[in-house]
Amino acid sequence: MKVSVISARELLAEHLELWRQMLAANPALNSPYFRPEFTQAVAAVRRDVQVGVMEESNGVIGFFPFQRTAMGMGRPVGGALSDFQAVIAAPDARWDAEELIRKCGLSLWDFDHLLASQSAFASSHRKTESSPYMDLSGGYESYAKARREDGSEQIKKAGNLRRKVEREIGPLEFAAHQFDEATFQLLLKWKSQQYLSSGTTDVFTYEWTVALLRRLLEIQTPEFAGMLSVLSVNGRVIAAHLGMRSRTTWHYWFPSYDHEFAKFSPGLLLLLKMAEAAPAMRINRIDLGKGESQYKNRLGSGETVISEGSVLVKPWASMWRKVRRNTESWSGTLGGVGAVPAKLLRRVDRKLRFR
Repeated sequence: MKVSVISARELLAEHLELWRQMLAANPALNSPYFRPEFTQAVAAVRRDVQVGVMEESNGVIGFFPFQRTAMGMGRPVGGALSDFQAVIAAPDARWDAEELIRKCGLSLWDFDHLLASQSAFASSHRKTESSPYMDLSGGYESYAKARREDGSEQIKKAGNLRRKVEREIGPLEFAAHQFDEATFQLLLKWKSQQYLSSGTTDVFTYEWTVALLRRLLEIQTPEFAGMLSVLSVNGRVIAAHLGMRSRTTWHYWFPSYDHEFAKFSPGLLLLLKMAEAAPAMRINRIDLGKGESQYKNRLGSGETVISEGSVLVKPWASMWRKVRRNTESWSGTLGGVGAVPAKLLRRVDRKLRFR
């Protein structure tokens, strides 16, 4: 197998056409994360995004998008923003994972949301997890009925909350996509407050993440679009969600809400409004992302198995990765900030920003 590595900014029209054909031929690659538009959007705000173009004698067989660190280590496109990862290829395509990583000039490739169904990486898995989704292929009513029959009362309770807020305050208004600066900034503010209160890294303090989200929201095509969904009452926004969609799949990404309305669970009401609206948009699935959460357990009606692990080509890279995971900041991150000297942290952070 021949692998040609190019900057994601240099993808040609013929590359993009082949990429889209492979997506159409492989239902497992239905997430918006696998669209070329996502890779190109990240590449527009970062300089380290590359693509390995995989070729056999009969032509291109796949595309491997990745980010390259200063030490020649690879991570998924979008780093910690990436909720799904895979090689873009037809279902019957075959490749060797170690050969692919080596021919991309990488010492290793770390992954944490890789489709477990891509068997070439099976020997590199450290663990597998489930990523739940809402199956709306039969329409919203069919989905809701199936959840009730499975013993979940979440949708019934949400209906009671919806009627309560409309009775006590006013009618709810929903927009599947409403990109205006005020709502965008409000969502960022709410999420930053949420990160602060939970003691987790505020991803929006890094310019490239905000620039990426803004860029995604500007893309509006049938195959891919950023989505800023809004739930309002009496003209006041009480919940918002920023995500993205492919033609058939909506990814649930950055939700938040006005805590003055917390007793009404506005985030839950917004998610169910999205689910109600999805079939009319020809969207048959909302991916909720991996991670334990009560609402995911109650609303999820299917799951995708994803894996975490590494393809290690050069043994020294394993030791350097441990150092990197303890020192790098979120700006290029797969890990958090450890207890390390601030001077070292700043030095490594500067090398990893690529801004």
